[in-house]
Amino acid sequence: MTPKRSIILLILACSAAVLFAQERVHGVVSSRGSDRRAVPLPDARVGWAGGAAVMSDSTGHFSLPAPEHWPAVLVTSSFSTTPDSLLLKAAPKGPLTVTVDGSVQLAAAEVSERQASTRLSLQSLQAIESIGARELKRAACCDISESFETNATVDINYSDAVSGTKTIRMLGLDGKYAQISMENIPFVRGLSSNSGLTLVPGPWIQSINVSKGIGTAVNGPNAMTGQIDLCLLDPASAPTLFTNLYANSQSRTELNVNAAQHLGKAGDNLLMVQGNLMQRELDDNGDGFRDQPLTKRFNILDRWMQRTDNRTTQVILRYVKDLRNGGQTDAAPFGETSGGKRYAVDIDNEMTDLIVKNGWILNDPGKSIGILTAFRNNTITSVFGDRNYQGAQRSGYANAVYQQLMKHDDQIKAGASFQFDDYDEIFRQTPAERMDLGRTERMPGIFTEYTRTRTRFTMVAGVRADFNSAYGNAVSPRLHLKYDIAPLTTIRFSGGSGFRSANPIMENAAALASSRRVVIEGDLGFERSWNTGVSLLHKFKWFGKKWSVALDAYRSDFTAQVVADMDRDPQVLAIYMLSGPSYANSLLADVQVQLSKQWEMKASYRYYEAETTYDGALRERPLVPSHRGLLDLGYVAKDEKWRFDITLNGFGPARLPSTASNPEEYRLGDRSPAYATLNAQITRVLGAWEIYLGGENLSGALQQRQILSPDDPFGPYFDASMIWGPTNMQMAYFGLRFTLKDKPTSTTR
Repeated sequence: MTPKRSIILLILACSAAVLFAQERVHGVVSSRGSDRRAVPLPDARVGWAGGAAVMSDSTGHFSLPAPEHWPAVLVTSSFSTTPDSLLLKAAPKGPLTVTVDGSVQLAAAEVSERQASTRLSLQSLQAIESIGARELKRAACCDISESFETNATVDINYSDAVSGTKTIRMLGLDGKYAQISMENIPFVRGLSSNSGLTLVPGPWIQSINVSKGIGTAVNGPNAMTGQIDLCLLDPASAPTLFTNLYANSQSRTELNVNAAQHLGKAGDNLLMVQGNLMQRELDDNGDGFRDQPLTKRFNILDRWMQRTDNRTTQVILRYVKDLRNGGQTDAAPFGETSGGKRYAVDIDNEMTDLIVKNGWILNDPGKSIGILTAFRNNTITSVFGDRNYQGAQRSGYANAVYQQLMKHDDQIKAGASFQFDDYDEIFRQTPAERMDLGRTERMPGIFTEYTRTRTRFTMVAGVRADFNSAYGNAVSPRLHLKYDIAPLTTIRFSGGSGFRSANPIMENAAALASSRRVVIEGDLGFERSWNTGVSLLHKFKWFGKKWSVALDAYRSDFTAQVVADMDRDPQVLAIYMLSGPSYANSLLADVQVQLSKQWEMKASYRYYEAETTYDGALRERPLVPSHRGLLDLGYVAKDEKWRFDITLNGFGPARLPSTASNPEEYRLGDRSPAYATLNAQITRVLGAWEIYLGGENLSGALQQRQILSPDDPFGPYFDASMIWGPTNMQMAYFGLRFTLKDKPTSTTR
């Protein structure tokens, strides 16, 4: 194979890159709302007048058979937009960009059926839940780790009681088993796997696509339970200036500023800056420890894009500095039991990212290639009392993809990737005990994937082969099937294997906030698992309302796993390779309904059964509630000047790690209690301004006993790592958004 054909298609945006076949017309449909911003329009009907039609996918893309004769009229319509038509005199030479008005007008009165803020797609191959920009605004604040409160697929929880770090859980397993990407590039990984989502501001994101189950072969080996893809704002459609000022009752303040420049033929640029400051001590449960650390954060990202008829180039440069200071409060009587020492938590996290993406459509429009490169330098210094962790990650990533359309709209992808990671990790749990966990991994890989598309049936079969210099080789087959039972009913199946290399200290960083002695037994290797799942999505109208009902079931089975055992001894965290079964079952029922033109409701129930073998005994995974319920209600006024949202989350009991061998005063029960949290927000739109006011945890749920032995943090029974519920009482917040829009321009097609 020649070098030219060995290069593969770069995935250029949140969806697969756009392809152009000789007998098909491809493009993207967007809608322009009252703020004149163009956003992708899913599930729009795109077709030829009097001829064939298709539905756009979750990102607005469509692929339509060419008409028999030119010229032809392309007609676009949806429930939420004015029908529009476009006369094409000849076959287009490149992708079409169709932008339509965002409301339906009848007799001078607006009749609008607004898009749901969270969408379940009938078109996508995988079971994908798309979280839009309006849904992200419903989050209490400003980073992605706080953006899943209204999502039934992803759980958010604090990792410990002192660092303020939030982590996720998906399909009953820790977030490290999901591939968290930005623009389909692996992003939250390595040393950032525990804190990476906290360092991505919500105002940088246009949408989040959450897909469940094993990922496709092209997207990489690490999507073992699913993929969370963060889609950045597009510089071409972003407003000239956007600001978001936020403050809450805990004295936390944040400022986000986005500035876009449209440079003509030179492309478009978007500069995004965030600052975060919290300098007030909080101790709601009176244990003498700060419930959240004092924080200072500076975050900046610059995105430049240039599009031509057959090429797209993108450069992303990002830098973040995050400082946290937690531990005992200044007023705590720390001298009585610790020899005059204050138990302090100091975290210094600095990260720089550079991403360069190039994609081309070849002379044959059914073929395209792309090259992606990404580089990262991440340093972390953490001090927890007498414990000290220092880590550095230097990473490089390259991916090349070739994609070709075949007969019947089938396609084939093939390519190669290379991941380089150089880790320096030093952990001192006592002045005399030092662990050196540094290593270098070089992992070239190859993959291929075939897509077969018929009227109702789609199959994607792929396989990866990766060769890791530290842990050996891994082959991971993948299979995805989708069948349209009816126009509004789809069933999907996925199955395959995935693998990843672990960073045991950073992925169990909560244990640093304890007196547990960390013990690593034997050599660690790849974590490997099989994931299978089935999902059913049905959309229908009932009593004049639009309903979406989703049911899914997934199972993950580990054949190799790095186990973090907190049950062996309350004073030990034992880390070793799995010896025995380990699995997680996940069942979900999700209902969304458009109650009226202004009201939408979402209700979900999820059940987890997650068990792992610890020292030869199969036990329920700790701190994972088996049951969770969600009820969400949203309102948007007819003139869109008022918005109101309220969300109730319920969590069932979870098993707690065993503390039976501790003295009685330092023991916890076997299970945590059930609890519920209530969040609400109201927004008023005044021209270019938005004013919002809300509250979190209005139910007042609180884990009262967050730390064992808080009066003796340097003693043998101190433990702040067993967090099952909220660590703060009710919180109120207030914010202002300002958007400076471009002057209205004519629609570009």
